[in-house]
Amino acid sequence: MRSDIIKRGLERAPHRALLRATGVIESEADFDKPFIAICNSYTDCIPGHAHLNEVGQLMKRLVRAAGGVPFLFNTIGVDDGIAMGHAGMKYSLPSRELIADCVESMVRAHCFDGMICIPNCDKIVPGMLMAAMRLNIPTLFVSGGPMAAGIARTVEESELPVHLRPAAAKADLISVFKGVGAVQTGQLSEEQLRQLEQAACPTCGSCSGMFTANSMNCLCEALGLALPGNGTILAVSKEREALYEWAARQILKLIEWDLKPRDIATLEAFDNAITLDVAMGGSTNTILHTLAIAREAGIPYDIGRIDQISRRVPCLCKVSPSSDYHIQDVHRAGGIHTILGELKRAGLLHLECKTVTGKTLGENIDEWDVRSPRCTPWARVARVSGASALVVDPDDPLGPAARTAAGHLVPKPLLFFPAEPLAITLWRFAAAWNSGNSEVLTLLLSPRAGLHMPDGSTLRGRDAVAAALEQRLKEARGWVRAELARLRNDPVLLFWQYHKDGSRSRHALLRVRRFRDWTLHQAEFDMNPARLRKAQPAGLIPHDPVFLFDPADCIRSPANAYSPDGGLAILYGQLAPEGAVVKTAGISQAFKDHCGPDFVFEGPCVIFESQEEACEGILSGRVKPGDVVIIRNEGPRGGPGMQEMLAPTSYIMGMGLGDHVVLITDGRFSGGTSGACIGHVSPEAAEGGPIGLLRPGDRVRIDFPNRRMDILVPESELEERRRSWKPLQRELTGWLARYQKLVTNASQGAVLRA
Repeated sequence: MRSDIIKRGLERAPHRALLRATGVIESEADFDKPFIAICNSYTDCIPGHAHLNEVGQLMKRLVRAAGGVPFLFNTIGVDDGIAMGHAGMKYSLPSRELIADCVESMVRAHCFDGMICIPNCDKIVPGMLMAAMRLNIPTLFVSGGPMAAGIARTVEESELPVHLRPAAAKADLISVFKGVGAVQTGQLSEEQLRQLEQAACPTCGSCSGMFTANSMNCLCEALGLALPGNGTILAVSKEREALYEWAARQILKLIEWDLKPRDIATLEAFDNAITLDVAMGGSTNTILHTLAIAREAGIPYDIGRIDQISRRVPCLCKVSPSSDYHIQDVHRAGGIHTILGELKRAGLLHLECKTVTGKTLGENIDEWDVRSPRCTPWARVARVSGASALVVDPDDPLGPAARTAAGHLVPKPLLFFPAEPLAITLWRFAAAWNSGNSEVLTLLLSPRAGLHMPDGSTLRGRDAVAAALEQRLKEARGWVRAELARLRNDPVLLFWQYHKDGSRSRHALLRVRRFRDWTLHQAEFDMNPARLRKAQPAGLIPHDPVFLFDPADCIRSPANAYSPDGGLAILYGQLAPEGAVVKTAGISQAFKDHCGPDFVFEGPCVIFESQEEACEGILSGRVKPGDVVIIRNEGPRGGPGMQEMLAPTSYIMGMGLGDHVVLITDGRFSGGTSGACIGHVSPEAAEGGPIGLLRPGDRVRIDFPNRRMDILVPESELEERRRSWKPLQRELTGWLARYQKLVTNASQGAVLRA
């Protein structure tokens, strides 16, 4: 084992003494076990990471139970949303390099045998991936999970209590950013914005759209470094605990097989990841990060290869900000492996690539694509369970989260028999019951299941039990909801009967008598009043607010694709000789109609030299319909740090300009950006790129079908400007000053020169 370097031999006695002092070594036998690094990223600063302290502690327990010796450490993390719109955003992309360096330092210094990475948001996922490629020890990624979509409004025609009704309108972080612009134009009041702010981010987890965090976590599945479900199972679903338990067992197998990241993340695997990316219209930042990760893996991968893939892969899925769908919906429709299944049937994937499951990508797709005839019962159950968050009961002051005695934020399900198989199975049962899914209820029963009924009779066999459950489900009509509860220190289900006046009463208990292999063998419906009173509700009522949902529309087939080419495209031309990136999936039909049948936009430049200047100019009305907005000197070197432009793009959308202007920058965009927004322009202004030569009023032509951006200024004039051009100087100190000297441009992944 690699860890023998620090634990074997006479000369390592001092090392062993220090290892004992950590408290991690529990017995002499631990020195014969693999040492597992649990690379966590807990911080109170990021809602997608605020719960990871408890996730990390759970992973330690699960790794030890699986036969490893766990050592936990944390990375830093910058919240892009909180850093947005001010100088703090300059530190976001540079933090990726710091994270990669720190993970490399910890693992090399302590000689671990394997690593579990627990990222979730922003630059933490790519930073850890870059480190994993450098280290090349058995590694598995399991993220903290996505946030549930916010419920802005529920349906009015239902008689159910408001908090149990389906959602009529959803919200997310981007809704709030757009709301700021809408207030400026009088389309929204400040009170309405406040209500939106309160509803948009209802749980911990990575923001609920196909923004950068979720895009990267989904790509980990296609790359082969994460288990199926990693990108889409909600952070507050107890289904996520089953994923953590699987990860703890699987890392020991990877060490046994000596299956390492570079064995998995081959050239073909990167092609698979990009194929998924353009098919699901992922964040433009994934291009930047994929180039950097491939470089660390020693794989020659360039933006031209990405362009070729995007030209032949159809766009099958649009998620917020490109549609009203959210990651929760993608999971309900079948998850990432169902998108991969459509790509497999179209012949667009390398199916032989290895993955951390020990199986090939093709084999994983067969088992996890819900449209596959070989899809497993586990995957079918997880589809429903993983899309269920929690009912936010107005009488529950904690909502979907709670705190430990030490004060750490924790998803409420993690406080209830954490990662215990029966508790997870009861969550699955409750999620299926509360969503009216009798098929999943049946899958949770063993073939010889028995159910003891309140009248003293016993139903025997899966079919008989399933028929009885389906009948009771029909009779309940949504008015009976299942909640996880505790009775004599055992997990049970407590069924509540809701009433039209909003009150509820205890209806029945489901007590499990025999349980094996994640299925119910013997159970009892108990309506005994004394036991009903003794049951202690856990505040865990799985709830999926789905309304009029069509999974075939959320994840489309190639025959019904949004477009024949991908949701991300690479543009070249005079303005971007080394390339630029646009999320075509985020461009509205109204904008295309404005461009005309050729889908070509031409207009005069309105130039801003920084994001801050752009925000001020947009909100003060300097941008008019038909303009090409240029934000420059915000590239990796020029910013430095390549700020995300979510604030200016959201203001443009919120002020009603999104269908009438183009925004071009050498900076980058949030995964939450929508509209005709073109970023990563290379070369950037700070290195003398053409974007730095533009002057106010110059006309720029963007030919989207032919993927070109051209400056409608004579070449002789541009050459004259080039001779007199001088880079914009910004006074820098500390980390940003060092970063500026070493960073490459976006077309090279904005990596640091060695």
